[in-house]
Amino acid sequence: MTNTFTTPTGKELVVNKLRYIESSRLRTAVLGSIKASNVKISDIDFPNLLSGNKDQMGSAVKSGALDKLIHVLIQLDLSEELRKALDIAFKRCTWEGKAINADFFDDNEEAIGDYYFIAAMCLKVNVLPFIKPLLSSLQK
Repeated sequence: MTNTFTTPTGKELVVNKLRYIESSRLRTAVLGSIKASNVKISDIDFPNLLSGNKDQMGSAVKSGALDKLIHVLIQLDLSEELRKALDIAFKRCTWEGKAINADFFDDNEEAIGDYYFIAAMCLKVNVLPFIKPLLSSLQK
């Protein structure tokens, strides 16, 4: 399954769904990083942070939810296991029609600027289907 996005730098990103075993490795790496962060997901207040409502988002920030989310994101970024799993996911993507391979980001400042967006879209396409029911239950 192919998913097309526009990156922050205005480039076309195509993310192809991984095979089940590959997406499972990616999911395991994400969940392992979240666990290693020692942050309880229920403390992040996703419903208010992601609401789009200024007052609700402000309330979540004041409660420390944003700090906890940033802590989790840093833990994700530091994970070698996640980086390896993302490298596999990147190989199934194209950026402006160019394959994202091992040397794709070398000397490509625009692509480097899109790195976190590319990673996030790989996670959205390949991990979110697994954990969406969990996130939905946190919103209740």
